[in-house]
Amino acid sequence: MTLKNLGVGVVAASLLVGAVGCATEPTTTEIDEDAPLSGTLAIGAYATAKPALDPLIAEFEEANPGLTVTATYADNQPYQAAIRTQLSSGTAPDLFTVWPGNGNPGAMEVLAPTGYLLDLSTIDGLPALPDGLQSVTEVDGAQYVFPLTVAGIGGVYNEQAVDEAGATIPTTWEEVLEFCEAAKNDGRVAFSLGLQSLFVTQLINYSLVSTLVYAEDPDFEAQVADGETSFSDSAWSEAFEMYMEMDDAGCFTANPLGTTNDIAQGDVAIGRALATVTLTTTISQIEAQSPDGTTFGMFALPASDDPDATWMPAAAFDGFGINANAKNPAAAAAFLRFLAEPESMASYATVAGSLPSISTEAFELSPTLTSFDALWSDGRTYPFPDQLWPNPLVASAHKEGVQKVFGGQATIEDILAAMDAAYVTQ
Repeated sequence: MTLKNLGVGVVAASLLVGAVGCATEPTTTEIDEDAPLSGTLAIGAYATAKPALDPLIAEFEEANPGLTVTATYADNQPYQAAIRTQLSSGTAPDLFTVWPGNGNPGAMEVLAPTGYLLDLSTIDGLPALPDGLQSVTEVDGAQYVFPLTVAGIGGVYNEQAVDEAGATIPTTWEEVLEFCEAAKNDGRVAFSLGLQSLFVTQLINYSLVSTLVYAEDPDFEAQVADGETSFSDSAWSEAFEMYMEMDDAGCFTANPLGTTNDIAQGDVAIGRALATVTLTTTISQIEAQSPDGTTFGMFALPASDDPDATWMPAAAFDGFGINANAKNPAAAAAFLRFLAEPESMASYATVAGSLPSISTEAFELSPTLTSFDALWSDGRTYPFPDQLWPNPLVASAHKEGVQKVFGGQATIEDILAAMDAAYVTQ
């Protein structure tokens, strides 16, 4: 299997990343590569990384008996808030999750200008990333995050539940609505949806705009940055309307705003729901809750009536950075090099339900990811939009806006206007 570069969207991403710039010079530190590792290495990560990271931590500790590794995990939002507080107070771990690009308080473009992140290009032995990933891992030529995987967003479905409901995996928008009708007729939900978990709110829109916006105009983000277009004047509006059409058609959980992502995952795991639109990184969590013998597949959520026009969101993921003020920088650098080894990346990607960010023969593709891998290899993917946005405010306006629209507190036009306003906020 050969991974391609992100390709489409790289130009737009580069323009936006370059526009942010660094407020400080890249932070470097002298590391004695030959010194034996000792003391404690503190790691911080979001909770979904735990199943993939813990076995690698154990392997690294076994190879370095003089070193103790401690890992702390938290859900996305609490983690993002905590890491900023820890960095500013000098209590942050040595190595920690950093999101590529932009889009949230724990993302590279937010943390790098503050001087919190070490310039990874000064770390000997780290492999070079594919060209398409550099635009969301570097600022002004300095690398601040090393992504281990490429993750996708699509419909993860319970194969046995789909068969029992007599449903057909959709390849067109019309078939999406038919999929929902088949689920209802069988007393099930087509797509479990846990909008109480804020990150879930964006996933369906990201899936739809990959086809409706970015496949049609790969330079859309650059045009927004130049003031030539806007979210309000684009097919983002159509995608949002289709999102609500799915809700009107009874495609979703009865009370999505009162449902957590954990509950939504459990529903598809046991077949109460046929599918859920989610990150590939959550597949293992769904599988862990399912009865023995349950198998899962994945499809790109269609947004048109042309199956060949469907694209899927795919982006650098599972990124790690090193604290510029790490208490044990040598151990942090050594562990990051270990994570970047082909066998480690293959192990991590397998458990995480994603593709390794650097191609390696050590990785065996899961059948669940076959459609994702095909679209990635065919160049029919686009980065997660928030990684390309100039600040986290746009993503916040979008995610919170989805909740408001579902709750009847705002219109689609209100939210797109808020995203437009946030885009130009510095």
